[in-house]
Amino acid sequence: MTFSRRHITLGIVFTAVLLASFLVALKWNDARSFSDLHKVLSRFPVEDAVVLNVDFALIRGAGLLADSKSALEPEYKQFLDGTGFDYRKDLDSVTASFSKSGNFFIARGRFNWPKLRDYAAKQGGACYQDLCRMQGSTPERRISFLPLRDDTIALAVSTDDLAANRLTNEGTPVAAELPSAPAWLSVPGTALHESAAIPPGLALMLSALRNADRLVITVTPAQNGLAAKMEATCRTKDDARILASQLRTVTAKLKTAQQENKAAQADELVQVLVGGTFDDSGSHVIGTWPFSKSLIASLTSGI
Repeated sequence: MTFSRRHITLGIVFTAVLLASFLVALKWNDARSFSDLHKVLSRFPVEDAVVLNVDFALIRGAGLLADSKSALEPEYKQFLDGTGFDYRKDLDSVTASFSKSGNFFIARGRFNWPKLRDYAAKQGGACYQDLCRMQGSTPERRISFLPLRDDTIALAVSTDDLAANRLTNEGTPVAAELPSAPAWLSVPGTALHESAAIPPGLALMLSALRNADRLVITVTPAQNGLAAKMEATCRTKDDARILASQLRTVTAKLKTAQQENKAAQADELVQVLVGGTFDDSGSHVIGTWPFSKSLIASLTSGI
C-alpha cells in the first residue's frame, strides 16, 4: 500500500487533533479536580478534623464582601501591602481542615506569585523551587505554601515547615455527601470537647453540643444578609430532644446576659447567638441564626 502526500498530511492533521484533544482533556480534568470538592478534600490529611469550605465568589456576587470602612488590622495591612492579595477581591474559594497535625488550606483565586515569594523572604523565610516557608506568629507555627496551579495555592500552618507538600497529591475522593451551601463547617464530636481559648458566648453554646456525634453548620445568602443553619447528629432521639432543650436554655441565658451586660450588648458574636432558634427531628437537632448585612460588616471590619 502506498501513501500519497495527501494521506501523510491527513495523518499529521489527525495526530495533531488527537494530541490537542488529549491536552484539552488533561486541562479539563485538572480544572475539574479543583472544582470537585470530593477530590479536593482527598488531598487533606486523613484524620478527625474540623473542615471548612467557603465559596467567596458566590458570596461576593451577593454583595456581602464590600470594602471595610474601618482601618485595617496592622498585620493584615502588612500582608496586603506586601503581597497585593485582598481576599475580598482576589479569593474565589477556600477549603480548609483544622486538626492536631496543623491547619491546611487549598484556595483558588488570583495570586501574584513573585510578590508572595518576595513577602516570604522579607519575613525571614525562604523558597526552594515552588515551596516557600516562613515563621508564623509563634515558634511552633511554621507557614508553608506553594502553587498547585496558577490560580490555586496550597498553604499549611504546622510544626512541620514542609507541611504544604502534603496537599500536592490527590487521594481517593471523599465518598461522604457534602453540603451544597456556599459556606459550611463540619465539626466532629471529638473537636467539640476542645473548646479552650474561644469566646465565652461560643464556649457556653458548645458546652451544650459536646454530646453530639457531629455538627454541620451551613451559611447561605438570605434576603437581608446571611442565614446560618446548624445540624447536630445525636446518638438517639432522646439525646436530640435534650440537646435542643439545652440550646434553648443557653440562648435564653445569653439573652439575659446581653440585657444586663454592656460588653455583651456590643459583642457581635453574642448578637448572632441570641437570635438562634432550635428544633429536634429524630436524632437530629436543627438550629438557625440570622446575620444581617450590618452585622456581617461589623464582624469583618478591619480585615
